[in-house]
Amino acid sequence: MLEIKNPEKQNIVLSLMAAVLGIIVIAVPFIFASMAVYNFYFIYCGAIVVIIALGYGYSFYRRYREFNAFLEKQDQALVWEYDEAQYTSFIGEMNSIQKTSDKKQVWILLGIELIIAILLALTFDGVMKLWGVAFFVVFGAGSLLFTLVLPHSYETRALVKPYVTIINEDSAYIMGHFHKWMKAEAKIKKTENGEKVYKVLAINYEKFTRNGRMYEEWSALIPDSDDKEILAEAKRQAGRINKLSRQREKEGAEINTFQKWFGKNKTKEAKSTETKALK
Repeated sequence: MLEIKNPEKQNIVLSLMAAVLGIIVIAVPFIFASMAVYNFYFIYCGAIVVIIALGYGYSFYRRYREFNAFLEKQDQALVWEYDEAQYTSFIGEMNSIQKTSDKKQVWILLGIELIIAILLALTFDGVMKLWGVAFFVVFGAGSLLFTLVLPHSYETRALVKPYVTIINEDSAYIMGHFHKWMKAEAKIKKTENGEKVYKVLAINYEKFTRNGRMYEEWSALIPDSDDKEILAEAKRQAGRINKLSRQREKEGAEINTFQKWFGKNKTKEAKSTETKALK
């Protein structure tokens, strides 16, 4: 079995660090007497940071355990190992596409935050105008962090050795990231956004992102697309993923139909009981 580091471990550490930062914020007015007058704001903001950080930490811990369970079934999954030159070239192109998209997003976010900050400054009087400046500094820094700094972690994690892809019916390890889904759409396609053309097994599924819950597509590079056996293996795995998704979708539809039917009959029974009670 390949020795793969659990990618969720880093996220757990970061969430715990955020929780510690929240505790430090809460402690500031108790350490510095000059800040005591603002103790409510420090406690309120710090508590929110701690709660959110611990929530994320719990979520990442669950994924940490799920990934360990996923690796135990590695023998039943599709496993591709890569040549270093081919893999790093592919990651470089994917990362350049991501950076171009993130640069557009950050300018939009900073523009919106600047408008809100100006409105806050115009609304408040005196020292309270500084809240507009504080808003822009905090949220502007957050936007830069999430759109320009953190995306580098994508490349860093993708380049952690061994260079390998593992794909199961309901989960995958692609480019150093762990993915798990209820339903997904998988297909073989070509990526032509960069200088080279690569053939990949693309998996599209719904997940939580920094922009909310939305569909994202992850591309698993096919090691040798000219090899008929490898290509056939990729097609079989795509079929398995799609088949499982169709089964789950059908089961979900049957449950919804049953609930609707049961609810209607229950409503009829309730109305009948009410009618008898009135009589």
